[in-house]
Amino acid sequence: MATIFSETLTRLRREAGFATAYRFFHDNGGDKVLGMCYRKYLMMEQGRILPQFKHLRGFIFGLRLVRRSAASRELVRAWLRTMAGDELYGEILEPMLAEHPEKLRLSPSQKVLGDAVAGRKFYLTPDHLRLVTATAADYLCFQLLSNDAGPWTPERLAEAAGLKKPEAAATLRKFFAARLLRKAGAAYKCPLAGAMAEMPPRAAAPEVFELLRRRQQELVMSGLQAYHRRGIFRADADALRDFYPLMAVNISSSHVYAVKEKTPKSALFAVEGRVIKIRDF
Repeated sequence: MATIFSETLTRLRREAGFATAYRFFHDNGGDKVLGMCYRKYLMMEQGRILPQFKHLRGFIFGLRLVRRSAASRELVRAWLRTMAGDELYGEILEPMLAEHPEKLRLSPSQKVLGDAVAGRKFYLTPDHLRLVTATAADYLCFQLLSNDAGPWTPERLAEAAGLKKPEAAATLRKFFAARLLRKAGAAYKCPLAGAMAEMPPRAAAPEVFELLRRRQQELVMSGLQAYHRRGIFRADADALRDFYPLMAVNISSSHVYAVKEKTPKSALFAVEGRVIKIRDF
């Protein structure tokens, strides 16, 4: 029997782009991140059991929710309401958790874009992340392969990445073994082409994320800035957190411009968004 929590968790999981409970559990590192076996997680989605409160941390990470954002608060409130029951929640907890100010919400067009992008996401596992960040060349190859729908041979990858043919051939074999590529005759094709690769939660592979940051920075520093805009203003830290999901949707929506085939002016671009706290004021 479904509960308010199980319905909320399932809806947020689908909105995040995980089509099934199985994919959500395993693509997020399984029990290492979520703190339970798959059978127990499935029972939580079915409403048969309520997770311990400590498990919400793993769910928030796995759903890629911004902590203290509207969506993460919704998940916590659903847990509290299910745990306490409607009567006690309405009498005691709801008045204590009343929100001020009004939450920033996505516009209808942003919601449509967010839903469309969620359906095109490919969630990398911790093992995938370790593989593609092993060397700078591996990370460059991953970006090239995952952004092109055409067939890849060792000769083509060697030319595009500036590698020797044996290195390119070894990389293709390595990615194929990890199911990041599939066979296409004598060549390979990448099933990620046209999808948006999502990183696993940091808790699933903390030792790899510093390496990932360096790999991304290497690529960004090798390019030329095409556009830049920055604003500096004073804001309440808690209120500003509700802007993060909006910014995330806008950044993710840039993927609607992605192309899977080469054009006269196609290039590999990096689009990023950052919020930097300068000082208390």
